[in-house]
Amino acid sequence: MEPTIEIGPDGRVRRLANVLSGMTTDHVLKVLADFSFAYARESGYIDSTEFDLIHEGRRYPPKAILGLTAEHVIGRRLKSSEFSGGEDTPCFRILRRLGFHIEKKVPTEMHIEKRAVVQRFQLYNREEISQLFEPGVAFTRGAGRWGMPGIVETPKESGSFVLMVTLGRPVDGNPYHDVLTADGYLLWESQTQHNFESRTIQKLLAHDPQERNIHLFVRSKKASKYVYLGLLEYFSHDLSKRNPVHFVWRVRYWDLSPARLVELGLEVSAPRDPGYTPLRETTTQMLTREAVPPKLVIPSRDSKRSRSELREASAVNWLERDLRNRHLGLQGEKLVVKYEIEMLRLAGRDDLAEQVCHVALHDSTAGFDIESFHADGTPKLIEVKTTQGPKSTPFFISRNEVSASRRHAESYFVYRVFDYSASTGQVKFFELKGNVEHSCGLVPVNFQAYPGGDSAA
Repeated sequence: MEPTIEIGPDGRVRRLANVLSGMTTDHVLKVLADFSFAYARESGYIDSTEFDLIHEGRRYPPKAILGLTAEHVIGRRLKSSEFSGGEDTPCFRILRRLGFHIEKKVPTEMHIEKRAVVQRFQLYNREEISQLFEPGVAFTRGAGRWGMPGIVETPKESGSFVLMVTLGRPVDGNPYHDVLTADGYLLWESQTQHNFESRTIQKLLAHDPQERNIHLFVRSKKASKYVYLGLLEYFSHDLSKRNPVHFVWRVRYWDLSPARLVELGLEVSAPRDPGYTPLRETTTQMLTREAVPPKLVIPSRDSKRSRSELREASAVNWLERDLRNRHLGLQGEKLVVKYEIEMLRLAGRDDLAEQVCHVALHDSTAGFDIESFHADGTPKLIEVKTTQGPKSTPFFISRNEVSASRRHAESYFVYRVFDYSASTGQVKFFELKGNVEHSCGLVPVNFQAYPGGDSAA
């Protein structure tokens, strides 16, 4: 009898050791014998970042091996998003109990997770896009998964998608009316066979950018190549329209001026927000590091608030103001990318400076914003939090970012950029290293509520 699988609110399998209690050494050996990254990618797995399972002189990603081996025990593979890997996790304990050796990569071998190498504002045709996301996949112009549809789920059944959109009114060969606005919103119609009951539409409606990516490639003319504009996040949809379903998506990082849009050959409509002002690039700002972060202060949970707390509440709420400023996070991240490149060049590591990557522009699920390096080549995974307020201002951090800081504690950093102003020449930051559960006081401010308690009628 197969064990019952219970999935928690976070989408992860509960009591993983019990679920996989029937796993044997032979099960794992079968997966090792046939392992390939192409097969592993179908379930969302990529190469390991910090640990390897060593078998007969070869190195394998431990988490992927366990997830694929689960098929021999419970009848299906576990997806990467359904459990965690790393030290002190059931994943590693199960594999070691079965006699397999797992060791940490040495610094020269450590590398960051391999992702599709896609660059914002670069031009791609459909075949090039297919090879970015599924290297080696067969491509047929005008047919198949990549040759014709405007939306592709990749990897299959992953909940992550690539949208290839031709803007404009319906014409022969393109029956859809898709519009890009000057302030970075996409008014998009699904394929005509889709309705609210379609699996694809259900996945799009449930899209969480912390867990899945939706990539946007767009063009204004059918004969042109597509411009990669980055990632989308759900904004709204029209309940009154079916076959196709009408969505409004928001481009997560929007910093395109009218002149740049013309340069890219993209036709846009008026902004959705009448008060929208295009972002003005600042090239003269410099980032400087403060050595000591502020003293840890966690607000009281007592229902009776002190006078000082009441005075503080009546002051400027920088946390809420930062949240409303759509451009703020991007500006802070750009400054950190520039800072990391300059520090590596000063250390004589131009080779590493060229590899600094602004991950958040093309992967919102990573749990960090920037991949960089120490001068000795060991990785730095940097989450940037920017505020217009003082350095004591708290910041929001997602469950995914907390989890990433736990998994990659030795290489994870939060860079807290504070007192930010576009008119200031010098901007300061301090850094917090390692698991944020240790470096910060975390206070729960949001909960998921499931109707059906004692008072439910």
